[in-house]
This record gives sequence, C-alpha cells and structure tokens, in this order.
Amino acid sequence: MKKFLLCIFKNTKIVRRKYYASGIGTLLINLIVKNIFRVYQCDFILHFTSRINKPKNITIKKSENNTTVYTSLASSSGCYYQAINGIQIGFGTIWAPNVMFISANHDFLNIKKSVVGEPIIIGDFTWIGANSVFLPEVNIGNYCVVGAGSIVTKSFSDYSIIAGNPAKILAMRCRKCLAKINLEEYICSNCKPK
Repeated sequence: MKKFLLCIFKNTKIVRRKYYASGIGTLLINLIVKNIFRVYQCDFILHFTSRINKPKNITIKKSENNTTVYTSLASSSGCYYQAINGIQIGFGTIWAPNVMFISANHDFLNIKKSVVGEPIIIGDFTWIGANSVFLPEVNIGNYCVVGAGSIVTKSFSDYSIIAGNPAKILAMRCRKCLAKINLEEYICSNCKPK
C-alpha cells in the first residue's frame, strides 16, 4: 500500500514532506478532511482532529526540508493552532498530541477583537510534550525541551528544559551532546576538555 501511494504521489509535497511517516491510514483521512471536506485551507496537512485559525500566519523554517515539523502537524492529534498574531516553528521541532499554540488574547474592552502582538516563536530542534500550552508572544529558544502539561507564559533561552504551570526552567541541556545538566553549567562532565 505504501509503495502504491508513493507511486501516485511521486514528486509531490506529500512525498517530499514525508507525510506518510504519520501512517498511511492517518494520511488518507487527513487528505480526505483537507481536500474533500475542505475543513481548513493551508499549504500543509493537519491531523484531522486538530483545529487551526489563520493557517497562513504559520511560518515553518526551511519549509520544504523540514519534514519533522510536517510530520508533527499531520500526526499530532487534538492540537489547536490559533495563529492570529502568527506562529513561527523552527527546523527539526517536534510536538506531541493536544498541544495548543495561542498567539492572541481577546481585547478586555471588546471581546470580539484580538490584541495585536508578536508571534509565538519556537526555536530549532525543540521537543514539546503532550498537553502543553503556549500563550501569546512566547519565544522558545533552540534545543529546548518542554515537559508535558506545561503552561508556557514567558520566553526561555536556548538549551532550556522547562515544565510546570506556569513553566519554569528545571535544568539545561549540554551544548555539545544535549544531555541534561545543572542550571549553572554549559557543558556536561563528559564533554569538558580534560
């Protein structure tokens, strides 16, 4: 079945972006929802249980070569992408099901209006756990890990390991091997020159 579909969709975005990595059944359902029911109109395939606002405001870094982001969009179920102010997703970033990206709040004086602000920015090679929530104007650095169920209300620097409600830094990652290290360190003991 996989070979048959690869022949049909040869040289298309479906093959180049490796959407088939989410599973052939999920891919077929996602394609039906996108192309037949026209639930959402965007340049990428979204999991059929996920919802999206303003898909044109989602920017994917190094778009055509960023297959991990496209696989997360297609396979992470139950996600919510509210991109009124924009969402920028870095290269190699992955996330689990039920993650919410909320880029705008309602205006206090008129709830029908959204507050204009900066986009949510997720860095390169960031790993996001299930049920995490990203609130407006948050900037997450490169190589970060966001623990499951985190409510991210502020920005964090590169190599941070964050979790909690509200999210806070629990540890850092080694800048060479990406292992978990203490907050005050930059490189783990295995990577330090001897």
